[in-house]
Amino acid sequence: MELNDESILAGACEIDITPPVGTFLCGSLKPRQSIGIEDPLYVKALVLQSMGRKLAYVIFDLVALERDIAEKGIMMASKQTGIPTENIVWAASHTHTGPYTTELLSDQDVVNRQWLETIPEKMAQCIICADRCKRPVSFSRTRSFHIGLGHNRRVLFKNGTAINTWLLGNAPIVQSIGSAGPIDPEIGIFSFDDKEGKPVAVMFHFTLHTNTNFGPKFSGDYPAVVSARIRERFGQQVITLFMPGACGDINSTGPRYRQVGDALAEKIIEALEKRKPSNLPLYLDSEKSEIKVERRDFTKDQTERILNSGWDTESQKVFFKELEIMRKQAKKEDITVIQAWCIGDTGFASLPGELFVEWGLKIKKESPFPYTYPVELGGDYLGYLITEQAWQQGGYESLIARSARPSPGAVEKMVDRAIEMLKHLYKKYNENRRIS
Repeated sequence: MELNDESILAGACEIDITPPVGTFLCGSLKPRQSIGIEDPLYVKALVLQSMGRKLAYVIFDLVALERDIAEKGIMMASKQTGIPTENIVWAASHTHTGPYTTELLSDQDVVNRQWLETIPEKMAQCIICADRCKRPVSFSRTRSFHIGLGHNRRVLFKNGTAINTWLLGNAPIVQSIGSAGPIDPEIGIFSFDDKEGKPVAVMFHFTLHTNTNFGPKFSGDYPAVVSARIRERFGQQVITLFMPGACGDINSTGPRYRQVGDALAEKIIEALEKRKPSNLPLYLDSEKSEIKVERRDFTKDQTERILNSGWDTESQKVFFKELEIMRKQAKKEDITVIQAWCIGDTGFASLPGELFVEWGLKIKKESPFPYTYPVELGGDYLGYLITEQAWQQGGYESLIARSARPSPGAVEKMVDRAIEMLKHLYKKYNENRRIS
């Protein structure tokens, strides 16, 4: 096949980033020492090229990653591949059976820094590998739904307070008036097929916390199961990349880990069986914007908020300690990054933390793209990105900690910026369609 600017090229790669066994696992208030590997942890990259533009998406099997670490990898990869730095976008899957990448809710020395220092180079290697193995592809995108896998993990009471579902046993028995928020059951599905019709890469977007496996071994959680199932069906050549939705307040319902992954994979495979690939050129674009966001007000007394959160006495001590750490830091704001990008008529927006589903749905609603997917834990890590309503209601995510820094007003500012960027991208997308 002759290659020109009208071709779509895609390449994908994955590199094992599993730390040594014995490294502490992140995802709970108390560090757990890993005793083995259930699924290897990966950094995965997809590089696309069309109409003279390149775009890369990178996903880490990590609970989170701070901006300065990933930026080192981006700079190395951009230098080797020519992909503009603003066109390299990334996110963390938020697996709760992966290593610490920063001191979250712990005063112990829990970060394996020797391992962490390898991440930028492995990120760059993965992008470079994906770029080198690009080939002509056709593209398809579709959507499916799964209603029964997730629930909004905040229960609202008649008195206006909210408690997280796993803490209900510690809360006063008062009248509940239902879930404090919605869910998002949509599955976004994207496939890039080679000239023989085999998928080179599959991307999927879903809005569900990756905390369905709390075991003592390293695991990529349900996205790892989805990846394995897609390979079983479509061949070992396919690399599956997860895009985490706005699931800051969405947890698994009932079934765990493999059951969740199997159920999700069935829906994705069913949709892929019906895909209708196109080899028409794709408009690829990305925008990256720095933004200054204020932190939650740690100067006011937070005793009542912590005591009413539902955590037991020992756990409450963790949050009192976190509050003290935040006060000693005395920082009132963070400088972070918002990123928006598009693949044809599909828009994506990355926000730097655990985004509440209400914000994700707002982005979907106000984006002009017919397909829009908010991606959490992208570009940086600031912790929980909650709503003003959740702040007033209380609960775990409303506490002040290194894992919960931005104020609700700051989150609204970030979401509004993401929507503005999507609108600007869509305008450029439409202008390009008219020209071509």
